Amino acid sequence: MELQTDLHRKPAPGLTEEPGGARKIPSTSLSRVLEGVVNATKSAKDAVERILQPICGVASGGNGTTITLPFKSWLESITTQVHDEELRQIANLALAIAYLRELYKQPEHDPCEAVRESDITAIWELIRDALTCESLARPLCTASRSAQGFLSVALCSLIKDGNIDELFRLHVWLPDGERGAQAVAIHSHQCAAQSWILAGKGVDHAYEVEHVELPEHATHAEYALAWSDGKNLDTKYKAHQTYSTIVNTGVLARATLTGTNTHRRGASYVIPAAKYHTTDVSPQRFHATLFVFDSHRGFVKDAGVLGPKDADSSTQLRDPAGATAAKLARMVDAVRHWEVLMDEGQQQIHRAEWEYALATFDKALALCHNDDFPNRAYCENIVLAKLGRVNRCFGRYEISKEILERVLAKLGEDALRVDCSGELGVVYRHLTLLADAKRAFDIQYTIAKKLDLEAEACRAIGNLGMVNYQISRQDNNDELLDLSISQFQERIQRAEGLLRSLSTRAGIEDSSAMKNAITWKVIGLSRLSLCLVARGNTTNAMKAAQESLTLAYKFGNPIVIAITCFIYGHALMAGGRRHEAIQQFNAFHGCTPAIAFCAEPSKEHREYLGELLSAGVDLDIVDRHGYSALDYAVFNGDIESEDLILEGLRQRVDEHGVEQRRLGALLRKSYRELFQEKLRPVLVAGHGHSCIQELRSVYASSLSTDREKREMFLGFSFIPYSEFSRFGRIPRFDDELVRRTKQYLTTKEGAETADFIIFFSYRWIGSTAGSNLPDDERNTQYNRMLNAAEDFLNLHPVIDRERLGIWVDFACINQDDPLPGAHSLPLLLMQCDAVISLADDHYSSRAWCSVEALLVQVLKKSYGVHLWYEQAQVPEVNGRGDASDGLVLREGPMDLAISIAEKTLTFEEIDRPKVMFLERQSRLLG
Repeated sequence: MELQTDLHRKPAPGLTEEPGGARKIPSTSLSRVLEGVVNATKSAKDAVERILQPICGVASGGNGTTITLPFKSWLESITTQVHDEELRQIANLALAIAYLRELYKQPEHDPCEAVRESDITAIWELIRDALTCESLARPLCTASRSAQGFLSVALCSLIKDGNIDELFRLHVWLPDGERGAQAVAIHSHQCAAQSWILAGKGVDHAYEVEHVELPEHATHAEYALAWSDGKNLDTKYKAHQTYSTIVNTGVLARATLTGTNTHRRGASYVIPAAKYHTTDVSPQRFHATLFVFDSHRGFVKDAGVLGPKDADSSTQLRDPAGATAAKLARMVDAVRHWEVLMDEGQQQIHRAEWEYALATFDKALALCHNDDFPNRAYCENIVLAKLGRVNRCFGRYEISKEILERVLAKLGEDALRVDCSGELGVVYRHLTLLADAKRAFDIQYTIAKKLDLEAEACRAIGNLGMVNYQISRQDNNDELLDLSISQFQERIQRAEGLLRSLSTRAGIEDSSAMKNAITWKVIGLSRLSLCLVARGNTTNAMKAAQESLTLAYKFGNPIVIAITCFIYGHALMAGGRRHEAIQQFNAFHGCTPAIAFCAEPSKEHREYLGELLSAGVDLDIVDRHGYSALDYAVFNGDIESEDLILEGLRQRVDEHGVEQRRLGALLRKSYRELFQEKLRPVLVAGHGHSCIQELRSVYASSLSTDREKREMFLGFSFIPYSEFSRFGRIPRFDDELVRRTKQYLTTKEGAETADFIIFFSYRWIGSTAGSNLPDDERNTQYNRMLNAAEDFLNLHPVIDRERLGIWVDFACINQDDPLPGAHSLPLLLMQCDAVISLADDHYSSRAWCSVEALLVQVLKKSYGVHLWYEQAQVPEVNGRGDASDGLVLREGPMDLAISIAEKTLTFEEIDRPKVMFLERQSRLLG
């Protein structure tokens, strides 16, 4: 049997697609940049030739002619032909710069739009790897302190006649308060410059500067700049500086601010030569950019700096105070990853994908605990605020309350306090702590107005309106009801003002802000409708709700739409239009009103739920995630809502049907708890092979402390390979070969386990008397398992065959009572060290096989502690020259797109909801 061990070579970092499309890099460009990189890294002059000779010689057939290749081809050549590690990292650094250079110099493109985010990712990852490579005898680059306070890392320095020709640098502002002397912050550059934002937020201020005669008309004086390399101080630019000095020229100038632009990750902007500007980064925030000075796009010799009118000079030492290029690169990478997760989580919030958002923000929180992460406390509070919101929207009020109260205890009067106060107020409101809610909303509103946070003030006044509405209903207080009406009217007016203001601007940030403003208007209108119904003004209540629903359809998330549908139905019902009201109560746009109220339970929402049940709404509808109203009630532990839903179901189905729905919801709750709350944190924490041992221990402990889960799921077990290999067929569960790890174990001590366990994923191919069997009369699958196990041991000789275990369903699941074992299948797979799929022509068409393949694919991609192989049948030519089927053990296909929806099942009606749910849970693990 043939072994294939390198069939799935990892792609180059960041390259899921060819960066830049068809854009190619000529060897002349790479050669030029190499000279600058060698200069910036203080490398030997012959490094250029030692790199170019192998990569250009191989690529051009050795004839020395100029060649032009795509980025990936150059990278492949460097990887395979440059064997010295330092030279390879210099070459990769040069390739990254050359590629960036080719992209922004395209004459047919705006330079700010020529470099895509995927290009920047590929470029950055090569730069990062070069700066952080631990196997080098010396660091390639060093950091230095700029006069503007940021730390600079020169990546490529091309100097001509004492002037910058082309200069590429990494700029990093640390959250250390160091921002240079503000008196000399306004400056210009000799060369035209361009910046690509890698992480954080920076604000660029542009100035128009004119010379004036009188001191009283001047805001500054012009200063001339000189550089020192420790030997000479003059106006010739030095690639490696010890300090720089600016000297007052006596020329008076007046600077007038002409423009301000905020830039975040993914943005780019250009600064013309000699154009005065400043970059403002909050002293306690992190910001990083790739910066290029390019004289070919503009050069002015006498570009200078503005400073105080009455000062003589100022000197900036380049000492980085212990900061290294490697440490800065790791920080940039960590913050970039964090920002991507935060953006992703925010999009999931907007789409009401609470499970995905929880998983995403949990990953962002874990990043904050990384040693290389800057400003941990601040970023951790931001993530916790998001987790507080998501847990609130998920109905986990006590968890949300604990998180938000903990964050608020650490905050001053800032925007984050405003946000957290509002979220905590909503939690209090759902917990019927209305006085606490009102205090929280008062704080939100007061600080928002004090800080001129118009958007937050808009949100806060609506929150106050809602809590006053609830108190007015509770206390039968018409005066408070009228106050609530006026507060919702203010919410609507503020939202409309925001929309008018935002409509004059453009950009991603404003697009997000626009959606928020529209959502606040939607909620304001719908809540106003509730108040008007309570006031008996049903005509205006229906009008407000209909306007709200029209807006919600265009911009609202599914939950906002569902609740708005209910409120419109509520107004219609009050107006005597019952048939139309019931249509709104049953409306489905990814979510129903009943689902929305069970997902975020409260006394208020249970009252609305009762109204829905009285109207006879359909409770079997599931949302786009596959969850019903009962699922959410069970998951949230909301017994009152669960009882309401069950009573509603009894009006439509028999008791057996009600019980089946209840048990199904309980099963899905248990899955979610085990997958996401018990096992996933172990995977996120890592710790290599011991991670899988920890998974077994946590799973066993979870079953031991929860009777319902013990009855639902099977304990982990295995068959010793030594006994399996001698048995002659796939054992059945009652053949007494199975060794069970102690199912109710609370510690690892005493577990009867193996060092390494293989899970076999395969298709049952036998049958007898109408029953399915795992194997045929020739024991085909059993023999394949033996062959695969032996090949696996050959690939991994460090694994002791006497300490190898096998997990196979026919042996490890009680076939007389298979339901707990079937329920446990994906949970048990996670506790195995490796999965081997016995692939054949029908394997990938089976739903359960696909679930197993998807789960191990996600686990391997995300955490790297599980192994996945497939034993595949491939054409093979034997000694006689005819073709026969051979078997190859190879790594599982990591790029294979696996979808469960169209896969076949033996028990379609019973198993389809399970496998679709498990597909979702598997993806959430990633």
